[in-house]
Amino acid sequence: MNTRVALAVLIAAGCLMSGCVSKLVRIDSSPAFANIEINDEYIGKTPLYYRFRERWYPWPIKKTDDYSVVAQLEGYEPAVRVFKDTPPPLNIGYVPDEIVLEMQPAEAERNP
Repeated sequence: MNTRVALAVLIAAGCLMSGCVSKLVRIDSSPAFANIEINDEYIGKTPLYYRFRERWYPWPIKKTDDYSVVAQLEGYEPAVRVFKDTPPPLNIGYVPDEIVLEMQPAEAERNP
């Protein structure tokens, strides 16, 4: 039994050190069905769920895990939310549990 506990602790420690800390976040928009990009990578259409992951970089490499979430829909101005990485490392708590992006009609749509 002690071997199993030790193995579970070892796996959990290895998982933390390898950067597998993550957070599942619901992303929605108003109006719905907007295209979502995270850090310039197309993710899908709202509403959707996305797993934000902390990444570990070996010393002395210092990279940030800032996230830029962009909602785009034809006829509307893009909506952007940026979440800055904050210490301590391996803490994805700076990203909220739910992100709702409100888009405004494009200028041409407002003034016909």
